[in-house]
Amino acid sequence: MKPDCVTAVQEAAQKMGRAPLTRAQLSAIDDRLSATMRRLARTDAEWQAKSLDERVATAAQEAMAEIKAEADRKVANAQRKILKTAATDARITATMQQMKEGRSRALVNDMDQTGHYITGIKNEAVSGLMNLLDAVNTTSGTGAGRRLMMWLFDVDNPTMTRDVAREIYRNGDGSTGNKVAQEGAKAYLQTIEQLRQRFNNAGGDVGRLEYGYIPQPHDAARVRGAGGDAARQAWVDNIMPLLDRSRYVLEDGSRMADAQLREVLGRAWETIASDGANKREPGTFSGTGAKANAGSESRQIHFKDADAYLEYMGQYGTGSMYDATISHITRMARDIGLIERYGPNPNAQMRLQFDLADRADGGIKRDFGLRPQSYWDQLNGTAGTPQSAKLAEIGTHARNIQTFGKLGAAVISSVTDLGTYMVTTGYNRLSYWDAIKNIGKTAASKDARDFLTTHGIIAESMIGDMQRWTGDHIRQTWSGRLANSTMKLSLMNAWTDSLRRAFSLTMMQGLARMSKTEWGKLTEWDRTLMERRGITEADWRVIQKAELTEFSGAQHLTPESIRASGDERASEVGSKVLGLITDESE
Repeated sequence: MKPDCVTAVQEAAQKMGRAPLTRAQLSAIDDRLSATMRRLARTDAEWQAKSLDERVATAAQEAMAEIKAEADRKVANAQRKILKTAATDARITATMQQMKEGRSRALVNDMDQTGHYITGIKNEAVSGLMNLLDAVNTTSGTGAGRRLMMWLFDVDNPTMTRDVAREIYRNGDGSTGNKVAQEGAKAYLQTIEQLRQRFNNAGGDVGRLEYGYIPQPHDAARVRGAGGDAARQAWVDNIMPLLDRSRYVLEDGSRMADAQLREVLGRAWETIASDGANKREPGTFSGTGAKANAGSESRQIHFKDADAYLEYMGQYGTGSMYDATISHITRMARDIGLIERYGPNPNAQMRLQFDLADRADGGIKRDFGLRPQSYWDQLNGTAGTPQSAKLAEIGTHARNIQTFGKLGAAVISSVTDLGTYMVTTGYNRLSYWDAIKNIGKTAASKDARDFLTTHGIIAESMIGDMQRWTGDHIRQTWSGRLANSTMKLSLMNAWTDSLRRAFSLTMMQGLARMSKTEWGKLTEWDRTLMERRGITEADWRVIQKAELTEFSGAQHLTPESIRASGDERASEVGSKVLGLITDESE
């Protein structure tokens, strides 16, 4: 910041009765103003025609508006935190009374319910990807050999993969002339936009890019290469031609020179190559921070088009483009579930709950030999983050080899699943006749399978069907393909999915019949089953507003029918119900 600007800012602070600003505060103001000017330079067509004073004044006003919005959100999130703390305490206290257990055990039970809730959110989101599934499964334009490989080893239709990526980048504008790809891209873009809005409505802060967003899963080892300046320069040299240079501008609106952009990319290389270690200060707390702030960081790598994205991912990506999109949806679902249940900063909320459990129980009590912290690490994703990508890859290969080497005949031993199926039907007090009919219906009827997938049931099977969105453009492991093929050819997937679908259909029918009964008139068994899954009397009143969905001559309770009720809590309750159905079917 220039000396005259420092003077002006200090005088303004003095007039407001504030103490003189520190060097760090002045630097933060300068960084904010600079970032705002660069952003406006990309969006304001008249930016370069303005004088320096006009640009500074405009950026200052915009920055002040942003700061005010952030302050308002901070106040709103503080209120949300209080409300969610009270709600969490009420749930845990009710569970303690119901289960006659200590607070540690009740806390674990609450985290278990939250896990089902997150699963419901994810499955509901995946159910919106039917058109994308159609695009992935299409064999249009492929030969007999490619079709066999698509069925047997889940390779992709390269033309469709390219067109879907292009349509996503161009927000589904139809520029490829491929209608199937366009509809698939629109389904994906609509799904992630709905998740983004739901996240922000719960207190989050995620902006929207002008172009369609596809996550960028970098392979740190491939980016790092041999390490050192030579590897950094090689990566920068390779990525420079792929970037949208209009995204990299200076405060006056002029584009960055090559040397300036190289400096920006050099810092990005350090972050990617070190898995973010270069940004961690020794001795500082390494928690994930407020979930409401997740995703608000500025993205630094902007490819000029989908072809550039695919070229980069072929060189430096990990997994498949599909893996990246599903992982993005899964992360968003987890973050949404956590902040909707525990407030804008779930980690702080859980530290409070651990302290309360410690005080109430005279020390944290273990559950099945594990501390509540272990359950929390699993729920928030910490336990699922590998410390070494290379070791994680080795472990994945080992697991896949076990699968295709030993489970080829697993379907024979799974015939006994029928017994478990009927026992679970009886446990949930559902109709045995419906359960038997639905096995045949879901096994033979494509309409039944599509109905369930559309309503978020068996999302994992849908995810498996989309594994081929990879192959020629982006690397997928050989062991994973062999494992998938083994389970497919053995009919294990078909057998298991048929039973899960049949049970889900039966449960949706049973819940539809139950929804016509007032909470107080339900049997004690049914109420207890609901409460153990986190469904309360207030939730039941929302469920009763649903217009039940008709299919194949029967009524079904679906998340969509709950959402269509228009109740302000419909999305939350729909996710709870879907989590319940998914958990019981699995």
